[in-house]
Formats: sequence, structure tokens, C-alpha cells
Amino acid sequence: MRPAPRGAQHSRWIGGVKRNSDGYLQITAGPLRGTYVHRLVLEAKLGRKLAADEEAHHVNHDRLDPRPENLEVRKIDGHRAYLN
Repeated sequence: MRPAPRGAQHSRWIGGVKRNSDGYLQITAGPLRGTYVHRLVLEAKLGRKLAADEEAHHVNHDRLDPRPENLEVRKIDGHRAYLN
């Protein structure tokens, strides 16, 4: 019996990204496993990693929309106050 195909060889492979329980897109495979897609996109846009006191904010509040033009940096304290 052959082993079941895994990863990109599986017929239902969708690229190693899933919507997590909080509604964000998250990488599920490879060395970036567990990383949020919107953080990667924003870091690429900025050309740097987000600082410990920064978060990515979705301008249109759509957690499934990680386009660079929809993301901006917010300080954690101000961002959480803004969302509440």
C-alpha cells in the first residue's frame, strides 16, 4: 500500500494557508508555519520586521484581505484602544 500524498502532492492542497479560528490567514507549512499572512505582507511592504510594540491593522477591517494597500502599522496600545 502506498503512503497517502502529503503537501503539494495531495489533491486538496491549497498552498499551505488556512483561515484560523480568529479569522486570519495563517501559513500552515514550511519554515514560516504559524505566521500570519498579513504580517508577512506588511513587513515586505515596510522592508523590515514589525517591532514588538507594533501590529498590522486592516484598513477595511477585513481579516481575509492582506493586500499591502489595506495594511498599516499601529502601535499595540493605540490599536487595541481603537478597536474597542
